[in-house]
Amino acid sequence: MNSNKNFGNVCRPIGIEINPIKYPTEGTDANGRTTQIIKDEFPTRIDIVSDTLYYLGWAELGTSDSDNGWKIRRIQQVGSVWEQKYAYGNQFYRYKWSDRSLLSYL
Repeated sequence: MNSNKNFGNVCRPIGIEINPIKYPTEGTDANGRTTQIIKDEFPTRIDIVSDTLYYLGWAELGTSDSDNGWKIRRIQQVGSVWEQKYAYGNQFYRYKWSDRSLLSYL
């Protein structure tokens, strides 16, 4: 194995300047900008609570419902409008699926 290579990490540019970061990364980059990597994938879990309330969850395979490692989105009908909000307003993989109804959605 060549020790000069960083195996298992994918680098992606952020913003206008090329600023590679390790995937998945959250927080701030070297320039102080908030970073957030969004994966285009299907939800791992879907909870249909009622005709007007759904929870969608994403996690790596093998993540337990009680592990911090879930991205959770709530879809709720308010009047005639459907709202889609993420737990605490972000798409980070840091929440527990089992706590989905207790989280704040922004």
